[in-house]
Amino acid sequence: MVFKLTILITLFVSITIFILTDAGLVLGTVFGGRDELNSTKYCFCFKWGSEGTANGKFLRPHDVSFDSKGDVYVSDRDRNDIQKFTPNGTFIMKWGSEGDKAGQFNVPYSIEIDPLDNIYVVDRGNDRIQKFDGKGTFIDQWDRPDRINGTEEEDEFASPEDMVIDQKSGIIYVTDTGNERVVKLERNFSYILEWGTDGGKASNEKGKFNHPHGIDIDSQGNVYVNELENPRIQKFDGNGTFIKQWGSEGKGPGEFTPLLEHLEVDSKRDMIFMVDGALNPRIQIFDTEGNFTTSIGTYGTADGQLSKPEHVNIDSSGNVYVVDRGNQRMQVFSPC
Repeated sequence: MVFKLTILITLFVSITIFILTDAGLVLGTVFGGRDELNSTKYCFCFKWGSEGTANGKFLRPHDVSFDSKGDVYVSDRDRNDIQKFTPNGTFIMKWGSEGDKAGQFNVPYSIEIDPLDNIYVVDRGNDRIQKFDGKGTFIDQWDRPDRINGTEEEDEFASPEDMVIDQKSGIIYVTDTGNERVVKLERNFSYILEWGTDGGKASNEKGKFNHPHGIDIDSQGNVYVNELENPRIQKFDGNGTFIKQWGSEGKGPGEFTPLLEHLEVDSKRDMIFMVDGALNPRIQIFDTEGNFTTSIGTYGTADGQLSKPEHVNIDSSGNVYVVDRGNQRMQVFSPC
């Protein structure tokens, strides 16, 4: 059989292959070395929320997380509260107000939930992490990574932005953004080690950071960090040893625009969901080796479109919850 192979490289760094055979013209598209036609696709499922201060509304929603029952928690930077919803978006309760007392917030940034359904809120503006039970009752707080052992003043958190708990070991990792480092802690927040810091200076070098922003771990305990100011994802082992990085500036598959938002690892499937942010609103999905597989969303206000997305999370069924901040709503996508 005689055939002709033509490869067209598009502006989006994709490869379109036209194969002329006896059966006619066959077309396929490959991104980042993997056939996107064979990857999981995601379709819009439902949404909730609008702008406002009433229950179930948002002013600047930022992060989303789930407890063991599947209930959904959303932090709001401008409302300075945490709202709790059922999986389908029905409002349950809220807690928090602006301030620096226990249970109050100054830019509640990220949320993490442990196996006992305790809720940890990264209270960025107050340079601390607060712990609550599932009803929003305050339990404890930490303003430094080694408080129990009595640390120096300079070891206090400085504008921390994200954290993750290893659900198997209880080990905690925090992006201590103002100190340009990642801190590894015991479950009681006692210090283990840190990496990335260069005297608190920002850096573009491998293993260092320029505004460490999002952090998560995979099923093998590897740690992934993205930065607000560097268009890349870095991968480390659990002790901070650099493994690899990927990404460059751009709008094509596997590329990132400036002001990169937060990543999330679906640890059941070991897939990495990266929020590309305000300048190119989409969620890119990679495997743990950095191979691009597919993306979710384009700019707009219609169902399935995004404006200034900030965080993403994946529930136990593989549904993807996206904090669509510019549209003041939550959107949910399902495999299709």
